[in-house]
Amino acid sequence: MFKIVTPLILLLMLTGVYLGRVHREQVPAGVAAYHARIREAIASVPYGLGPWVGVDREISAGALRILDANVSLSRTYRNLETGRSATLLIVHGSDVRSLLGHYPPVCYHNQGWTQRTARPVSLAVDGSAVDATEYGFTYESAGDSAQLAVLHFTVLPNRKTSPDMSSLEIAAREGSSKYLGAASIQFIVDAALSDAERNVEYEFLLKAALPWISVVESGIESVPEA
Repeated sequence: MFKIVTPLILLLMLTGVYLGRVHREQVPAGVAAYHARIREAIASVPYGLGPWVGVDREISAGALRILDANVSLSRTYRNLETGRSATLLIVHGSDVRSLLGHYPPVCYHNQGWTQRTARPVSLAVDGSAVDATEYGFTYESAGDSAQLAVLHFTVLPNRKTSPDMSSLEIAAREGSSKYLGAASIQFIVDAALSDAERNVEYEFLLKAALPWISVVESGIESVPEA
């Protein structure tokens, strides 16, 4: 009897573990509709805001496949009064895990840029606050050089933003909620500007992106857990 019961109990235990894992990994109902709202909401990012006028730029199709992009946007704004430019780069990944490891210190390094600086930046616009990290990069080639300042933060579907990848790493382990995805946002400006001048441009870009960000943040509220 013992030899018969033990394998049976083991089988039942393994079946229970498997079913529990399937339950945890099940995509929550409503995710497709939530992702569709995120795609539709990208139209809320304005082409013009005050003296700023935006022009869209193409993002590599290969990069979007790697990031499992639900929606993306790359828009360069020019200030008609000052002549300065600033770029808003948005990627919403359908699965949190697809964004892990993809952030400025890695991606810009892979394109030949050298990171020189990193500093925390806190922004507040229209009652919304964001903590981000600004990276300074330089590029040297054939006697020529360039420099960029890149402000980066992530947006999660739980009303939280993060200045680094730590929150994404946690979300990637949180069962079915990882299928809600997350957003990676970059503000790219001239590194030669002063800290205060760069912050002004960052605040403009945040103001432009806020309506879309609010849709991404609403995920947990609008999508019930499986």
